[in-house]
Amino acid sequence: MQRTIAVISAAVAATMCGSVGAQTYPTKPVRLIVAFATGGATDTFSRVTAAEMTKSLGQQVIVENRPGAGTTIAAELVAKSAADGYTLLFTDMSTHAITPSLYSKLNYNPQRDLLAVAPVSSSPLIMVAHPSLGVKSTKELIALAKRSPGTITCGNSGVGTVTHMAAEKFRMRAGINLEMVNYKGGATSTISLLTGELSLIVNTIPAAIEYVRSKRLVAIGITADKRAAAFPDIPALGETVKGVDAAVIAAVFAPANTPRAIVERLNAEFARAVEAPKSREIFAANAAEAMKLSPEAMQQMLEQDMKTWADVVKATGVKQ
Repeated sequence: MQRTIAVISAAVAATMCGSVGAQTYPTKPVRLIVAFATGGATDTFSRVTAAEMTKSLGQQVIVENRPGAGTTIAAELVAKSAADGYTLLFTDMSTHAITPSLYSKLNYNPQRDLLAVAPVSSSPLIMVAHPSLGVKSTKELIALAKRSPGTITCGNSGVGTVTHMAAEKFRMRAGINLEMVNYKGGATSTISLLTGELSLIVNTIPAAIEYVRSKRLVAIGITADKRAAAFPDIPALGETVKGVDAAVIAAVFAPANTPRAIVERLNAEFARAVEAPKSREIFAANAAEAMKLSPEAMQQMLEQDMKTWADVVKATGVKQ
């Protein structure tokens, strides 16, 4: 009986400590580890939400970019950090939905070692080409690829990222051959395209859209079934090739065992941050939509995405 009472008392004490911890959290700056280089959509959205969170939390939210290895560098760092709410992962869903199928061995388990906190935004990708390629539409690109197989290089933000798998998905559905070139972020692949080292890239809209507007790059289409309201003049790839929709779903994760009360606090704070006028302005300018889901609903979405992208990874035969 005494042992039972002791166990119950310990559980109650732990619950109370968690509640008190959430009330006082945060007492120091929060690190937001971004899995991509500066300049892409995920980085752009991390910075606007971090600015809003800094205001609401009363502590600075510091963005740290840790790109590379298909988001696994940043993910492993956070997975092995203290579960206290002070080190968070800001990434896209590829960390959970793609890398488990792509990598034969990881030094962490995304499902076991990382906890869903909050989604932030959803935005389509864009396929852009260097003017020298001589194509201005999806049909022209497919025709050229079939006339000259193996001559078109296609860059992306990194092995296993959603930009990589979206390009693979397009290649498969269109029945063409594209030579994939993997980078460590959307900004770096864009630079290579601008210099003519690449034929085209699949990238985030923030990393490419200004070059489209200045006519330094040609927009082939966005990875959606229909055009984005923010860019009505840019065709959707789905107008020509069905089943090529793909989006960057930016989201936040914490180390496993982070106290539930802190996760709920962070979920509420991110939900407020995405509704801020500045966040809405940035999202709209990049054809993104704010997202608000509970940690449980976000986890369910992750599990569905894992099934979808596992099929694409398997079909491509890509492995790391």
